[in-house]
Amino acid sequence: MLWRMTDLALSGAAHVDASTLPVLNHLDMLCRVVLASDATGGAFSLVEERARLGCMTPRHVHAREAETFVVLSGALEGWSEGSTQLVEAGQLLHLPAGREHAFRIASATAHFYTLITPGGFEAFFAATGRVVAEPFDGELPLPGPVPPEVAAALQQALTPLGCTIVGPPPFSPAMG
Repeated sequence: MLWRMTDLALSGAAHVDASTLPVLNHLDMLCRVVLASDATGGAFSLVEERARLGCMTPRHVHAREAETFVVLSGALEGWSEGSTQLVEAGQLLHLPAGREHAFRIASATAHFYTLITPGGFEAFFAATGRVVAEPFDGELPLPGPVPPEVAAALQQALTPLGCTIVGPPPFSPAMG
């Protein structure tokens, strides 16, 4: 779908009180969908996330979505096609569509927004995460390895979204 910033006018203004949103544990990261694509005319979605050192994603490729990480506190390390980049609070990292990539938490904890363009991919978080009773700013889950059956369920949810897991995280366990 081709979109223009003027297409946002089609969806109207949106006000979100993030404290009322469900909190999900997704791959041991706490997240909440702050702005879903239906509020932006499909242009983008915005997900707020918090996690501990040790949380990371497998290597994957999105056919259509780019991900831009805006780091509020802590640090992330992004990996794309063999190259890594550390981003700290106040910085951002853009990972384009069609390129193999992954990221990990590179500090004791991190708090960040993930801007997903175009929107629609936020459905993945609800489909594969689980709602938790803890508040978003509460205790963070302890990260652990992703069991093979969970990885298979993730890929099953990713396939209709045009995203493919292509391998394990590119980060060594010693890196967090």
